[in-house]
Amino acid sequence: MAPRRRSKKAGPPKTGFPKTGGVLIWKPVGITSRDAVDQAERTLAGGPLGHTGTLDPLAEGLLLLLGGEARKFQALLTDHDKAYRASVTFGIQSISDDGEGPLFCPVPRPELPDRDRVETALDRFRGGYEQIPPGHSAIRIDGQRAWKRVRRGETVTMPARAVKISRCDLVSFDGITATIDVACGSGTYIRSLARDLGDELGCGAYLSGLARTELGGLSADEATPLDALTPEHWGSLESLVTALPRIEVDDAARDRLALGQRVPIPALPDEPDATSTAAIPRVLWCGDEVVGLGELRGKVVQPRRWIRREATPESERDS
Repeated sequence: MAPRRRSKKAGPPKTGFPKTGGVLIWKPVGITSRDAVDQAERTLAGGPLGHTGTLDPLAEGLLLLLGGEARKFQALLTDHDKAYRASVTFGIQSISDDGEGPLFCPVPRPELPDRDRVETALDRFRGGYEQIPPGHSAIRIDGQRAWKRVRRGETVTMPARAVKISRCDLVSFDGITATIDVACGSGTYIRSLARDLGDELGCGAYLSGLARTELGGLSADEATPLDALTPEHWGSLESLVTALPRIEVDDAARDRLALGQRVPIPALPDEPDATSTAAIPRVLWCGDEVVGLGELRGKVVQPRRWIRREATPESERDS
């Protein structure tokens, strides 16, 4: 008798993901950004997905997931400005600068500031400053992640770097914990800002809560909670990059750019110095469709990444 064939277990239904596009989710506290991506890939029955701007497990907030050709915009969306709502607790400090700890309290216990002192101290950081990133971070020092070296007991010196802070507003203060809205450039550590605010006030502080509320022109009211995610929440590439700086090209310029050729462009509202050789990233649009990612050098744009569009299935075509 011939052996019986084992039936294959039915896997999750295929939904055609990852399509070119993405979805803005709200990551909850308690999981890593990688955990959130893995859960989304299972929910969408596809993958792989990329994400922009890692959030620590103790932080919640906006995480943009990208699939298909939209992953070519991952670096641009990650480097864009972001906004946070931060809780900063005074009088207690943290080795990690956040709630991961260990936490400790200076002895003798310092005097806590009043609201006016907190407001005055925030002035130092508005506009930006030279910030030292936390040792417990993913920054590479001599080729290794800083947090790995710290956990091995090594002494790690983190170099200071200039960060941009365009908004730093005190929302509330209960005498111990301040709630602060921060808008900042890429590479800013809110943990370090909390630590430095405590140092400025002479009482110490740590970041006791964090939520990312804006990301690349996208806001919290556009986000889907991770546990409520469905394929219907998936959005187009155009919906994700609409707030980013763009260049409009006609059909002829699009065809030349698709061949890798550089194309002169007319004057732009934010036109850079025509003699500048700096490469300024711009999203390339033709009509109502994103066609690629380009670099603006003076008055010439050259293609950097090009979008390959999926063919429309016959069943979805107009008859």
